[in-house]
Amino acid sequence: MILNVFWGVEPIIFIQRFFGESWNWFFQTITQLGSVEGIALVFAMTFWIFGRRLAWCLVGSVVFVTAVNLIIWSIIDVPRPNHPEIKVYKELNISSFPSGHTGTATIFWGTLTALTNVPLVITVLVVLLVMLSRLYLGVHYFGDVIGGLIIGLILLKIYPRLWDIVWRWFNGRTFKLFLVLSLSVPIAVFPFADSFPEGWEVFGASVGAAIGIPLELCYVHYSPANISKQKQAFKLIIGLSVLIMIIFSSRFISNDESVRDAISFGLGAFWILFLAPMLFKYIGLSRS
Repeated sequence: MILNVFWGVEPIIFIQRFFGESWNWFFQTITQLGSVEGIALVFAMTFWIFGRRLAWCLVGSVVFVTAVNLIIWSIIDVPRPNHPEIKVYKELNISSFPSGHTGTATIFWGTLTALTNVPLVITVLVVLLVMLSRLYLGVHYFGDVIGGLIIGLILLKIYPRLWDIVWRWFNGRTFKLFLVLSLSVPIAVFPFADSFPEGWEVFGASVGAAIGIPLELCYVHYSPANISKQKQAFKLIIGLSVLIMIIFSSRFISNDESVRDAISFGLGAFWILFLAPMLFKYIGLSRS
């Protein structure tokens, strides 16, 4: 009986029938709040407004939960939902348990709430909607999203202490170390780019970061200025507008989806981490 509730198709069928086809666009958008796209957008805004410490803390939380999920996926192989009455909106070829989007949304937005003035109710709403979206899209069972939630909450409890240790270790290290680490990440990610959803997006972002981080540290060393809310809004409008144009225009570069994802996220990461901070410094919207 319990297995039917957690790993049965009835909850998925009920949700899909309750909302209907007209809600597809909404859940396709909401699910991005636990994906690479949504994380990249929030990271950009966090880095430009609050600075590097909070921004990299958020990235670290995603790396942490992803690493744990990769281990679990390699050990526990649960087939994805497959039933004639279920419409699967996106085919995925890794284990269904746990829901990576749910775990990512839980630790990412939970960390954001813990370290900023983002209300807890917003984080709870985001996580619940991401969970609901994964069921509606037919890519997870109810037990998968509950598992992702539990794992995300456990890691959210552990992560702050772990991050303090990591930040203290990195603080004050030489530029050469950051250069070596930046260049090592794409090499480490590349063999696994096909192994998990959004792998090529992660690889592209790591390449853009590998180039952008050393250049920013060497030539910009961006730090957000204490400016008015109007100027902060102006900064975000500039940064996000260019970012959207980069992602949109890169879609015409290749017909191969993996290549498009890698290029768009590589260029996007380079803009977020180097070109945008350099522009903000030049027009007086940051301090060095």
